[in-house]
Amino acid sequence: MENEEKIEKLRERLKKCGYLGEIDKDLVYFCKQIRKDLRDEKDHVIAITGYPGLGKSQLASVLSLLVDFDYEFWRNILFIPTSKAIKDKYYNLPMFSVMHIDEASRGLHKQKWYDKVQQTVNQLYDTERENHYLCTFLVMPRFQNFTENFRNFRIKYWINIINRGLAVVYIRDEDKDAKDPWHIDENYKKKVKKWRGKRIFERKIDEIVRVEQQTKNYFFYFQIPQIPEDIWKEYQDLKVKSREDMKEEEGSMEVETYKDQVQREKMDRWKQIKELKFKGNTHEEIGAVIGIASQTVRRNLRAMEAWEKMKGDIPSSTTKTTNNIYNNNNNDRNKSILPDLDKIQEL
Repeated sequence: MENEEKIEKLRERLKKCGYLGEIDKDLVYFCKQIRKDLRDEKDHVIAITGYPGLGKSQLASVLSLLVDFDYEFWRNILFIPTSKAIKDKYYNLPMFSVMHIDEASRGLHKQKWYDKVQQTVNQLYDTERENHYLCTFLVMPRFQNFTENFRNFRIKYWINIINRGLAVVYIRDEDKDAKDPWHIDENYKKKVKKWRGKRIFERKIDEIVRVEQQTKNYFFYFQIPQIPEDIWKEYQDLKVKSREDMKEEEGSMEVETYKDQVQREKMDRWKQIKELKFKGNTHEEIGAVIGIASQTVRRNLRAMEAWEKMKGDIPSSTTKTTNNIYNNNNNDRNKSILPDLDKIQEL
């Protein structure tokens, strides 16, 4: 009952501010289509990008309100997207809801491709979709900061704020043969030709929009309505509280040095690669699961082999012929000659 009263109060405040009447018609239709897709059992992952201070979080909240009429800051937003927090939110939110991950760079940045947060998001959308059809908004400063695999296969729409109050929506190319379904390099070359040597500081906003409209993935653009200050203050207070809670939690834990963190993350990554290799996955398949190139997988396997050889886990005389983790040949596996998978984590 208390939650219903809060939701009703939020709606009334929006109406009094004239908020709902100011929204672009294309944006309303876009969010209506997302609601329809969710009920047709099609979940969505949508990226929101833009330079700091342009209002990415406000835009994510506007979209969330239009997609999920029961959206609440305290219930739908993840300020600190840990693996456990994402799982809890994903399983506890009602079907057809919005999951708003406010600072996606904390766990979904490409430099953290091995982080459990990315693995959790991939797993949830791969295997737990049934009865959990959600629309997930990810706030990230730069689109290319997502891993290549994540942005090419997880993200359906990309919304970029080009100026405060103005955003452009792009849609992924669904052609299976597209090397880059966002055509980033191709679109940039096309835009350079359109500008015809016009210098950057000479480009006006309306001209930028017209040029963006000529790109392959362009969908539509819209004006971003502002959330009333008294409503937005609730978001700001929750964000401050989440950071204070995080500091308290970190303060109660044993401080991990940067060197120890790097070493732990490397060992976690090696263990995951080793387990996937042991199951018979190719380098390309392992790379697709983790979100790295197959060449990187090979380099990690060579480093693991050298490490285990140095520790005495792999006899020198059998390294090239009998070790089925590092040997490229698909021989029958003999588990008795394989090192314990947990041993690498203990080192």
